Amino acid sequence: MTGSPARDASAAAGVDWSQTRAPLVDDDRVMLSHTHSWLRSIPNGMHPKQLCRHYPRIANRIATSWCDLPAVDRLLMDLMVDRRGNRMGFPPRIRQEIDRLYGLHAKRMTPLLRGRVHSVPPISRPAAEPLRRVRLRTPVSVSSIKR
Repeated sequence: MTGSPARDASAAAGVDWSQTRAPLVDDDRVMLSHTHSWLRSIPNGMHPKQLCRHYPRIANRIATSWCDLPAVDRLLMDLMVDRRGNRMGFPPRIRQEIDRLYGLHAKRMTPLLRGRVHSVPPISRPAAEPLRRVRLRTPVSVSSIKR
């Protein structure tokens, strides 16, 4: 056996996954305002500081889908599981942060899985204002965000 079936299939098909990713735009290089709001809404110990610093595009996607439980479940699983067979993966620290976020998300999902939808507190959705990039005069780190 040479590798996983997914790796063999993608190699046989000649798929170049780097060409399927959407090109980066300016908003993918910085954390958006709704991502900052999302960070304030989760416990301090769960803040994915390294993920936000090195992969703001992914942090923005998680923040955008956080209110949609099935969507964030798919997104976090796609980040943790290599379905293509040839991904390099995240550095260990970022992998731990994604695992912690999935643990927090799993706690939110547990009442739904048991059929007690009414016991889940309402989830606050981000404001209806359009997403915008925030320009700051001084650099702000994720750890300096106040609750």
